[in-house]
Amino acid sequence: MKLTVKTRLGMTCSCFVKSLMTVFAACGALLSANAQEADGRNFGIDGFAAVSGTPGTPHYLEGGTTGGAGGKVVYANTFQQLQAYLQAKDPYVVIVDKDMDTGIKCWVDDLSTGHLCNNQDGSEGVETTYGERVMIASNKTLVGVVNPETGRAPLFSRITFVMQCASNVIIRNCRFTMEGAPILKSGENKIVAFRDGEQKEVGDPDCISIQADENSAKTDWGGHIWVDHCEFFNGDAADKDRYDGLLDCKNNVQWMTFSYNHFHHHDKACLFGKGDSDVFDDCRTISMHHNWFDNIDGSRLPLQRGGYLHYYNNYMVGSADGWDVRTKAVGYVEACYFKDSKAPIRSDREGSLNINKTAGYDVIYDNCRRLMEGYTNIDGSKVDKSLPVNETDWTPSQTAESYSVNYLDKTADVPEVVRKYAGAGKIEIYKAYTDAIPDEDINEYAHAVKNYDTAYTYDENGNRITEVPAGIYYAAVTEPVKTEYFSLDGMSVASPSKGINIRRVTDSDGHVCTSKVIMK
Repeated sequence: MKLTVKTRLGMTCSCFVKSLMTVFAACGALLSANAQEADGRNFGIDGFAAVSGTPGTPHYLEGGTTGGAGGKVVYANTFQQLQAYLQAKDPYVVIVDKDMDTGIKCWVDDLSTGHLCNNQDGSEGVETTYGERVMIASNKTLVGVVNPETGRAPLFSRITFVMQCASNVIIRNCRFTMEGAPILKSGENKIVAFRDGEQKEVGDPDCISIQADENSAKTDWGGHIWVDHCEFFNGDAADKDRYDGLLDCKNNVQWMTFSYNHFHHHDKACLFGKGDSDVFDDCRTISMHHNWFDNIDGSRLPLQRGGYLHYYNNYMVGSADGWDVRTKAVGYVEACYFKDSKAPIRSDREGSLNINKTAGYDVIYDNCRRLMEGYTNIDGSKVDKSLPVNETDWTPSQTAESYSVNYLDKTADVPEVVRKYAGAGKIEIYKAYTDAIPDEDINEYAHAVKNYDTAYTYDENGNRITEVPAGIYYAAVTEPVKTEYFSLDGMSVASPSKGINIRRVTDSDGHVCTSKVIMK
């Protein structure tokens, strides 16, 4: 149904939008768990991730993306717990309130290059930590908690989060970086982990990778993914291939929304389609809105091959090549603001683009060099080149009749709105999922380890965890600052009793060692 909807500034525009009341009536309590409001503004799920999909297809999900709704809300105190919960078969809402890396130290020649030193005893090089890969299973929600002292959300360092044929995943209010990720001196540029006493290459240095080619890219699928209010960045790199994508999508992955994220200080940001062959029918339906692209020196904001992309209310500043609508890709752009950038948007390389030219909602260029034909810079600066537009009449409602958006802000307001709200730590999100941060549950952790779905979990010595009696894992710690005792069934006790007890020691770095001890 076509509705005439008032924007928050009072302008009227015609678009396909469901009222919030209709959304709640259709999705009930599941969707309410994804709602969030701040300053009177609704930050709940919208776009393609809120769509159920096409009935009769394997990637149909009634009510749209709900993540771990219906599963336990758990607190991840360590990287090992985070990995176990996200890789488990059961649905989980995972709450994290601290920065995380693997905790396994290593030494590289320089953070900008990341080559592992021959001697790993600290006698040479610069200290960092080994990387790892988390294979996120279906039906998961990962939510970061803002530190009240620093105002920052949790930072995940040198950990690649991969969704391989996964469905129904939500990631909100988290920060991601590959800065300092170790690599081997020879071979491809792959993240190196420490597993079972050996250095292992575990994949490309992507912060988040969404794909569906476990068996065959022609038959596999994934989707219903929402990445919201996150931050992605990397530090100085020796060359443009030091790090890979910040947020990449490949193969047949459907019904996704990437909203209110901050991408900055990187070279190649977002790749949607790994090559010209990754363009089969109906691949990738994505909404990108209210994202902040800041100082992306290279390209891919995103580079889109195939698929359908609704790109609105995004703010790009100080970047080079932006959204490149390439081979068989289809896009719809509304109310985006481009500033101090080389070529913010183009569709002259076998892609097609529809532009909303309604007054107040057309794109704005400010001191950019290569513009679409018919546009000028609002500051009057010189245009180096005009790029032809391959036109289409596609809009998201043609793909999903129930498609809706929460807001379509006027273009002139985009810089202020995006700078205020895009990125991690801008609003507190976890309370949309739980009234209070849950306590650490070592029994639930043990259950998650034993019921892994996508990959094994490794402790802070790099040893594979296969059996975890009473929720125990083993790790080395130094400088203990806290000691706790538990009974064998995992119940906390004020003091140990005679016989076998579980002792958990936390060191000054926050690392944890849990072991069995005999008290006489």
